[in-house]
Amino acid sequence: MPKIFQAENNFGDTVPAKNGFSRRSVLGALATLPVASLPGLAETAEHPDADLFWLDKEMEEADVQRNLAAKACRRIGKKCEKLYPPAPPQWEQPAMPDYLHKIIANSTIHDLKRKTPEPLLAWQKALDEQRAANKALQEAYLDKVDEINRESGVDAAEEALSARVDELYKIGDRIFATPANTLEGILVKLRAVDMMDFASFADENAVFLSISADIRRLAGEAT
Repeated sequence: MPKIFQAENNFGDTVPAKNGFSRRSVLGALATLPVASLPGLAETAEHPDADLFWLDKEMEEADVQRNLAAKACRRIGKKCEKLYPPAPPQWEQPAMPDYLHKIIANSTIHDLKRKTPEPLLAWQKALDEQRAANKALQEAYLDKVDEINRESGVDAAEEALSARVDELYKIGDRIFATPANTLEGILVKLRAVDMMDFASFADENAVFLSISADIRRLAGEAT
């Protein structure tokens, strides 16, 4: 399967990050926030984190579209796999015949450097021909696989999935760049983390720095 198929969430209870930040530590810090900082339910348009709520809705829709595109890729990929021809075996160099070992054993290094015995030259030529023939088979197989993928729409499906993933990440970047003014706003950021592949972040620490700054602000610390 293409690499892009791997854009799946793989979080556990703890997400490793630099400077000691983790998802567990963030959640623990959230639990210590004073009750006064927790807002009541309000209309989204009037809420201090209205911008984050709108972005949250955008990201939910982007995640739905990403998952649909990923399913389409998997469906086409399974269809293609049934059409692939059998893969040729990888070439393995055969063991050198005993008579060649004897020739080498009865020759000095100087003799071998000065003039390689004809049986050894013939053996090396045969190996080169076998290796080249197998390489041609492998290339022909890959060309056929590429042809099947192309005609079945794999390239188009991968491009569509890549576009959906890019859209999701752009919304995520906007979420993490937006300060959260309430606990509900911070939870929007945590949901964004759940929908994104943390290992693919260009700066994974920036995510938790964003959330930790929100926590400090809500707890009344100077930033």
